Amino acid sequence: MFTIKARHLAATLDRVAPHRYQADDDAHDLDVLVLDCTPGHLHAVGCSDRTLAVARTSVTGDVWTAPVGYDDAAALRGWLESSEIVTVEHVTSGGHQQLRFTEGPAQITVPAASHTGRLPWRALLRLALDARDHPLAVGRPVQLNADDLALWGNAGVDGEAIEFRSLGPVGTMVTAGPDFLGLQTPHTWDGPTPGKGWSSSLRTRLFLFAGAFLEVGGRYADAAGMAWVVPARPGPGEEPTLVSADYAAVTLPISQVLAGGKFLIRLPD
Repeated sequence: MFTIKARHLAATLDRVAPHRYQADDDAHDLDVLVLDCTPGHLHAVGCSDRTLAVARTSVTGDVWTAPVGYDDAAALRGWLESSEIVTVEHVTSGGHQQLRFTEGPAQITVPAASHTGRLPWRALLRLALDARDHPLAVGRPVQLNADDLALWGNAGVDGEAIEFRSLGPVGTMVTAGPDFLGLQTPHTWDGPTPGKGWSSSLRTRLFLFAGAFLEVGGRYADAAGMAWVVPARPGPGEEPTLVSADYAAVTLPISQVLAGGKFLIRLPD
């Protein structure tokens, strides 16, 4: 449980909300907005067929992850408009994983989306950051602010791809199809190195139970072949709880899942 300013939570949701699969796409298994909490940050993760976006805001919370349907995320975003300081809780009720947002007597409960695939966003971003820092990486970074991007939005008026290519100190060349060419003057921002400070957010969230490691958000199979998800890291002295990835509203302590005597098998992402 933690508290957060409503405007900070709303801004975090807004930064990733545009990144989702279109209605005619087949990959609805990942058409969710993921809320993911670590001890230092709350992350919001959006994914489409071509993009991955992660925004975060500082909190002092527990460790959990919950996929949320976009309609529920939109309802939460509207509720935040009339809020100031919100308490956020990750709970399990009636076999369902839920996120509860409270301010005084006002409350909204958002259910976790069931039967969704796991989005390995941490691994994907670690790969991207490693590639950027590789000594054989080619090219220079291109930095554009939101106003810059708005200026180039109509360059591909007929659906052409818009390419941004760094020319070093000269600036950034912008092309779109055979009939458009532009140049963006370079920026001299003195900001942090992109990706710096994200190591804690991208670290694998493993915890030890009964001599074996489990990962928050990871999918596991039991002896009967049923798939389970680890939704949160248990508190000190608490038993981990597992949520069924096969049947909605089935939540069990790990001791019951392991009644067959065999430990869980990690499933690939």
